[in-house]
Amino acid sequence: MLSPDARPSRHPFFLFTLIACLYTAQGVPMGLAVEALPNLLRRDGVPLASLSFLPLIGLPWIAKVLWAPWLDNHWSRRLGRRRSWILPMQAIVALSLLALALLGIRVETTPVAVGLLILAALASATQDTATDGLAAEHIPAHLLPYANGVQVACTMIGFFIGGAGMLIVSGLAGARAGLLTMTALVLAGLLLALVWREPAREVAGGLAATRPPASLRRFLRRPSAWMVLTIALVTAVAASAGFNLSKLLLVDRGWPLEKIGQLGMSGGIVTVTLGCGGGALLVARFGVYRVLAGGLICAAASILLLWLFTTMDGVVGATALVWPATLLGALGSGGASVAAMTLAMRFAAGDDQSGTDMTAVQSSRDLGEIATASAAMALAGVAGYGTALAVAALIPLLGIVLLFRRPLPAHG
Repeated sequence: MLSPDARPSRHPFFLFTLIACLYTAQGVPMGLAVEALPNLLRRDGVPLASLSFLPLIGLPWIAKVLWAPWLDNHWSRRLGRRRSWILPMQAIVALSLLALALLGIRVETTPVAVGLLILAALASATQDTATDGLAAEHIPAHLLPYANGVQVACTMIGFFIGGAGMLIVSGLAGARAGLLTMTALVLAGLLLALVWREPAREVAGGLAATRPPASLRRFLRRPSAWMVLTIALVTAVAASAGFNLSKLLLVDRGWPLEKIGQLGMSGGIVTVTLGCGGGALLVARFGVYRVLAGGLICAAASILLLWLFTTMDGVVGATALVWPATLLGALGSGGASVAAMTLAMRFAAGDDQSGTDMTAVQSSRDLGEIATASAAMALAGVAGYGTALAVAALIPLLGIVLLFRRPLPAHG
């Protein structure tokens, strides 16, 4: 394990730029799969029940914990411990998006499009383990809170670009133009990773003989590991509970895709600036516990406003409820995510298998997001949007109860 003082501090600006581009690129495939693809297919008349499986494209983000130790234990001497995995995975994501742009997104091409997005999700999920390890190992200790802010914010930026951004460009210039734009974004991160060189101490190659191999068992045996996992799961479920339903609801209300995309992009801006940026400052001032509780309260209020919207018709309901609900959800999602991942990064930095530890936490979050998105769409298709949103509103409220009943570890 690198001690805080031993972490390389050379060129922190370039490192921050690198991880910002990598995290952004990693969010794009999930935004395409969870938001853009369902809305594009829904516009073409695909039933809600048939769309409920699309969030399962993100399953590699849950399963990556199974092969994360392999990335911590094995790498190329020539490329470096983290670049050995970042470079090929980033290239696979770019090629998958390019192939999808050439294929096109239509009802008849859905099976192949889903296959390409699964491949992109597998590569970006694997890369995420290496990127988390890079951030925890190479960013100086006093800059780790800011690195965590970059992690959460840029992953969300990538998600919103792949989702809301794709919808905006698709509505204005077509889906192919949107996908080519996403490909260019991924290639930018690949270029920076090609330029960067890892410090010599991390390019020894192979499995280090001076430490036990990285493993999920080592993570689970650490004190407070289960509590960190639970916090990550709860915050992810609360943040995503109403997010996907709101877009599909607006599609069924006749909103044009570009207007829905603008709403989502506005929420994304608030998430990144006020949610993540403000959340980082609030965590530093008030601690993880209070920011987590505040974020969950905002998430609950957001879902309840969307539920009220399902009982109203016309422009008044959209103006008075949908926009405030989006902004509240953005604040809650950003703040709670920063708090949860700050706790996780501090936890991971305390051992020498940071990639594995962060992947375990991220997999817990991704499990919550994917399962919630899929179940919410399925429930909406059977019982209606109002019922699905009413059930979703209970999730952040239960999370607040959990926080009060089981306080966070002392170091959080």
